[in-house]
Amino acid sequence: MAAGAIIAKVAGAVLSNEKGRELVLVLITAILMPIILLLLVWIPLLSGTADANVTLVDCCFNGAAIPAEFTEEQCEAIEYMRTQLDSIDKIIADKENAADYDTNMVKAVFYCLQFGAAPSEDDEEFDLELFCGCFEGIPYPEIEQAYENISESFRDMEVTDNVKTGVENIYNYLTGGDKK
Repeated sequence: MAAGAIIAKVAGAVLSNEKGRELVLVLITAILMPIILLLLVWIPLLSGTADANVTLVDCCFNGAAIPAEFTEEQCEAIEYMRTQLDSIDKIIADKENAADYDTNMVKAVFYCLQFGAAPSEDDEEFDLELFCGCFEGIPYPEIEQAYENISESFRDMEVTDNVKTGVENIYNYLTGGDKK
């Protein structure tokens, strides 16, 4: 109790004169400056990451030109993803009940689960037909059912919360808004 009273008296005395207020402001600035500098450095970096992600999505889904600064691995991943997304379009278009599929949802989930995965030497390794079947008759608001179907059909695929967030972001990007 006595310590609180002493601190209050000292604070009152320090803040009552101009030199004391200046000292307090300098101390506050010295404490906050590193935080402000970190924010000034990280915000543009995070924005750049978001721009790079949009560029990757545009390259894969919209056929945008691959930037010259992309690595060979990134270029290969984009080409692989373009081929797979085209295959998904063909598989769904060839189905009698093609209208029962939300192609954007199928492709967004595939992208989030497979982007960056090493292309298979054996084209038969990943069953795109079975993958597409996990989405039959499932509208986007019921996407959890598709995730369950994927987990049952593809035991080695894990649909994490990060994947779900990525799917939501890409789906919204592809459809131009929030469809939940």
